[in-house]
Amino acid sequence: MSKHAIDRAGWTPEERDEYEDLLGEIAGATNVSSERLDLFEHKLLDAVQAHRPWATEVERACRRFGMGKEISRFEGRNRALVAHDGRVLSMPAIQARQVVAADGQVEYQRELIELWSWDQIATKRLEALKAAHTYTDKVAHYDRLLALRVLAPESDSPADAAKTAGVDLDDFLSKPRAA
Repeated sequence: MSKHAIDRAGWTPEERDEYEDLLGEIAGATNVSSERLDLFEHKLLDAVQAHRPWATEVERACRRFGMGKEISRFEGRNRALVAHDGRVLSMPAIQARQVVAADGQVEYQRELIELWSWDQIATKRLEALKAAHTYTDKVAHYDRLLALRVLAPESDSPADAAKTAGVDLDDFLSKPRAA
């Protein structure tokens, strides 16, 4: 497990429930990200001060994750210019790759990609191809939602269009379209 992942394995069922309830409360309170973060920070601090063991673990993991993102952001300024398809792209010169540490844990190392082995670059390429497939799937989801607009052009949203057209939204999204 990553050193900044939340390790729930040692938590009691009650601790898991308490944390899930906290997340549910936050998610249900607002859909504005900054408000959610403020609420999460406040509630997590309350739980830490109440000496909830799970809260200390969550706080540590979140702190480490944020620190990692900040270091990555800093290193992301180091760019390489790469010619492709008649364009010159600005790509991150320092990238992350998975490694297995001496203790058997999977970790990530960030270093100049130009220093990586051929196998490491080929593995990173496969990761990028998998990520591209994920984006293609997301675009398909958006396309399927936008198709509802044809059924009810006066509607304000896919949910509104499904209701107006008398279509079950889940069925519409999950069933293949007739060719």
